[in-house]
Amino acid sequence: MDRGHRRYGGRQRDGNERFAGFGEKSSEEQMSLLEAWVEQARAATYEAINSHHRDFIGMRMYGHDPLDEVATLNDKYEAVRTRIGSDADLDTAVVDGGSANPRHSSHSHADARAVERLDGIGRALRATVRLAKAHSNLKDVDEQLLRGEIAVAASSVAEANDLLTELDADAAMPCAVSSPHLHVLQTQYLKKRAALRAELDYLLAAMYQYQISSDASVSELTVSFSVAANYDGVAYDAPITPSDVFFALAELDPALARQKIDELARPLIDRWFVPLLRNPDQTLAASRAKVSASLGIGAYSAGRKKDPAVISGDVNDLAARCVVVKEKWMRVLEFVCDDMFCDVNLAEDHPELHAYLGTRLWSALRRPLKESLLDPLIPADIADVSDTSAMLPLLELEDAWLERGLIPSDALFVKDSIRALLQMHVSKRRRDLLTVVASVLANDSNTVTVGGEGPVADILGECGAGKTGKTKGGKKDGDKTTSSSFGGLFASDDADDDATLSFPRCSISTHAQTLVDFARETIGFSGSDDATAAALHFHAVRDAFTLYRCLVPCQARAADALANPKRVLVLYNDCNYICHHLAGLGFRQRARHWPPLMKASATLVDVIASYRALAKSVLTPLLNRLRRQIRRTLASPSSWMLPGWLATACCDPSSFDDAENALALAAEIVAHTAHASAPHLPRATHLRVLGMLSDVVFVCVAQRLEEIGVVGDADARAIVRLVAPAVALQDRFVIDGSESHDSGGMARQPRRIRAPVAKYASHWDQLQTQVSRLQSMADHHH
Repeated sequence: MDRGHRRYGGRQRDGNERFAGFGEKSSEEQMSLLEAWVEQARAATYEAINSHHRDFIGMRMYGHDPLDEVATLNDKYEAVRTRIGSDADLDTAVVDGGSANPRHSSHSHADARAVERLDGIGRALRATVRLAKAHSNLKDVDEQLLRGEIAVAASSVAEANDLLTELDADAAMPCAVSSPHLHVLQTQYLKKRAALRAELDYLLAAMYQYQISSDASVSELTVSFSVAANYDGVAYDAPITPSDVFFALAELDPALARQKIDELARPLIDRWFVPLLRNPDQTLAASRAKVSASLGIGAYSAGRKKDPAVISGDVNDLAARCVVVKEKWMRVLEFVCDDMFCDVNLAEDHPELHAYLGTRLWSALRRPLKESLLDPLIPADIADVSDTSAMLPLLELEDAWLERGLIPSDALFVKDSIRALLQMHVSKRRRDLLTVVASVLANDSNTVTVGGEGPVADILGECGAGKTGKTKGGKKDGDKTTSSSFGGLFASDDADDDATLSFPRCSISTHAQTLVDFARETIGFSGSDDATAAALHFHAVRDAFTLYRCLVPCQARAADALANPKRVLVLYNDCNYICHHLAGLGFRQRARHWPPLMKASATLVDVIASYRALAKSVLTPLLNRLRRQIRRTLASPSSWMLPGWLATACCDPSSFDDAENALALAAEIVAHTAHASAPHLPRATHLRVLGMLSDVVFVCVAQRLEEIGVVGDADARAIVRLVAPAVALQDRFVIDGSESHDSGGMARQPRRIRAPVAKYASHWDQLQTQVSRLQSMADHHH
């Protein structure tokens, strides 16, 4: 026996002799011995930690493992605890029996103190045991890695982490364990964990080797069933297999294991599954030998590859594609299960990692599989919805993944898609229709006149009672412009308001007309007996109206509204036109075969408020800018807006000329806006806009004229000529009357009607009074 064995053997014999006769001593003596022995064991553990992990090495303790001694102490502690507990129970039984002696109270206090003292010994002993176990686990990790015991090393590092975490979290730890020694072990844990991770990274890279050609046309995965030597070429005691590696990953850190599974899954998705889905004609080659297996794609591909972005819309071609994709995906799946996990019992060893890999692959393939095959296989005709034969290969593929335990039963999206094929048909049609609407709204639009006597595309009764004779191209011969039925009410050109069931004559964009036509057509499809299909069609209409609010207002606001207000005015008409139809679009369709819930709640009235607000948000800023521009024109370059200015302006010809030019320019702004709004806005709205802008000029001129007292005839005539542009604005309030026909049926020229200016401009009467007063002065003196 060498010197080392003699030393450790002697230490073990000394330890056994030290514990001899322990059971014959009293409880007090036993606890005193335990306190001394625990302190010695703690000191020995500290010395062992210093010997292994600090910069100096104590040859006396190097290689000594205090864990056996600490374990023996733990057995002695349990024996003492059992003995003290039995004594306490005996005292309690005596008291309960009624034969207690006077010294009972002192015995109870002594037992409590003994229990408290023993608890302190137990806390110190537990901390020492944890520290000794952590040291024992960490000190052999390097040697285990060198021998190739990767699973044992992972268990040692994981157990050491649990022990150190318990020590760090224990509130009594600072009193029981030295913080410097605990810090040493924590540092060693980080080093051993990093070394183990580096070894695992090397093993995974050696076992799973991905290769790709320079032109990315060929990819190959080679799996080695075992690794015999480490990175430096030193042979392991026994080859390491994938089962050892996955066990070590799961034991060390489940999150790290999932991360490595993700790294293995991503190349499979990007280089095998997705390319085979887009181009199933690619060649797939697999080979297996005694020590390795390989899987290649793209090699020996005959002919020109198909464009992966092109998917044929022919159902027969898609059905054949599904069969090929299923066969080749199954070959890849078999390679993954049989070769990548060659020595792993998938039912017992690491089933959670295997299931995570399958779920990771299946969830990543869900979207491309849906876009490439499931969506194109949705029939365009609702009558073909019951035919699901083309999707059967995909269903069989999903069942194969389920049987292998790769996916849970609640992740069967292919089966769910087949069950909801009718809803998918409606959703596909909804997407297609909304795509068409979005493309139309994104382009430039023209204007069309609707309402009144123009082309009729907006009469509520057209889709309701069906009694109107209007068509999109105009009136039929013999049609009347008024009717008492719901479907024949039209706005008369002589009426000032539009509070009828018809829409006033104005210009709207083809965008709005297309949107309303789309809404009518799509909501007509909601008469299906299937509640989900009806709801999807109904919500497609709502989405279309949302698209309009997202796309079209941006175009109007980007334009220069002052230079060309037409776009803003047409958008204002569009909003009112859409509101006109939203009021009854859902209500009129309730006579169809809607589900009871939709009949009770489906309506589009709630969308009206959004379009009313949009109409206000586009027109109000334009009018405010025009009003501010008119005020600035009148205020500069002269002091026209200052009180008392006009009374002294006659003495200054240059100032008088500046005021005349400013007033003429302000009137021109009003005239320009009136010229733009007259052919586009409804008549009543046009007159209100004209009155709002003209009133800015009227109030300014009227206030200045009120300041003038009695003047001479020459001054009076000059002032009348000065304000003539403001008075001439009344000519802008002339509108066309209704058409009339002669006895031969020929249309006559519409008569011109002057609207009451005072109805739309509140300060017109005030201006008229002042102008009449000045005119009478000029006529009297003349």
